[in-house]
Amino acid sequence: MATLKEIARRAEVSASAVSAVVNGTTHTRMSAQTRARIEAVIAEVGYVPNDAARALRRQQAGTIAVVVEGLENPVYKELLLGIYEAAEARGWAVVLGDTAWMRSGSPFLARLLGQGSIDAILLRHEGLIDGDVLAHLRARPTPVVLLEQQSDPHSHWVAVDDLMAGRMATEFLLQAGHTDVRFVGGLDESRTSAARYDGYVTAMKQARRRPRAGSFTGFGVEAGSLGFAAIRSSGTFPTGVVVNNVMSAAGLLAAAADHGVEVPGQLSVVGIHDAEIADIVRPRLTTVRLPMRALGVRAVDQVAALLEGTPTTLGVIESRPQIIVRASTAPPSR
Repeated sequence: MATLKEIARRAEVSASAVSAVVNGTTHTRMSAQTRARIEAVIAEVGYVPNDAARALRRQQAGTIAVVVEGLENPVYKELLLGIYEAAEARGWAVVLGDTAWMRSGSPFLARLLGQGSIDAILLRHEGLIDGDVLAHLRARPTPVVLLEQQSDPHSHWVAVDDLMAGRMATEFLLQAGHTDVRFVGGLDESRTSAARYDGYVTAMKQARRRPRAGSFTGFGVEAGSLGFAAIRSSGTFPTGVVVNNVMSAAGLLAAAADHGVEVPGQLSVVGIHDAEIADIVRPRLTTVRLPMRALGVRAVDQVAALLEGTPTTLGVIESRPQIIVRASTAPPSR
C-alpha cells in the first residue's frame, strides 16, 4: 500500500497536507485545487487509512493552551475571563503560559507540541516569537488561533477593531477642540499598533488635520515615559495625545507630572485599553475600552468550531470599543 509520503510526492505537496486530507482536518489551509489533486492521487493508488489509528488521533484531551506576552500585564484580565468562562462551559481545562517560555527546546514548547496533550492553542504575540517556533506550531495538526493579529495570512485569527479604537480616541480629542494630536507607544511592526495608528491617521485626515509620524516607543510604563520625551523634543508641544495602551499612558502621566506638565490643563491624554490602573492613576485616565472578554469568548468558540469541523467566524469581532471618560481630558486651554 502507498504511504503518505508517496502520495505527497505524486501530488507534489507536503506529507502534512496529505495527512490533513486523509484525516478530514479542516483547520489546515489549502486551496480547493490542491485538495482535489491530493484526493485524486489517493483514489488512484487505492489508499485506505487505518480507522483505528485515526480514531485514536482524534481523541481530545479537553485542554487548550493560552499563551500571551507578559502575563503580568493587567490588560489581559478581561480577555482571560472570557476564555475561562467559555472553556468552562465546554468542560475544558486551560493551560496558561507566557511567550517568554516559548523557546526552541523549552519544556513548555515541548508540552504544547506533545502528542495529544493540548487540543488547541490561543496565542497573542506582537511578532516577537522566534520564527522557528511559529513554524513548529504551524506544522502541527493542533489548531492555533491568533488573538489580535489582524489579517495574518498564515493563520486563523480573531481580533477587536483596533483601527476603530485608534480612530475613536483621536476623534474624542478632536471633538473636544484639540487640533495638534500625537500618537505614541507600541511598535510599528506590530499589526495591533499599526491598526491603532491607522485609526489615528484616518481621524486626523477626516478632520483635515495633519497626522504626525507615530512615536513607536514600545509597550509598558517605560514606553510612556519615552513617548512623552519624544513629543517634548518634537519642536512644538501638542495639546492632546493618544497612547497605544493603558500601561504606557500611565507612564506618560507620570513623566508629565515629573516635568511639571499639567494634565489635562496643558495636555489631554487618552489611553487605548482599559484596566483598573486607569482609575488608580492621577488624574484618572480617559481610555478606550476594548471588548476583550467578548474576544476571549469568540476565540474559544472558534477553537471549538475548528476541532468539530464546523464553520468558523474568524476575523474582527462585532463588539465595538467604548470611550470611558475620566479626568485626563479636557478642551485645550490654548
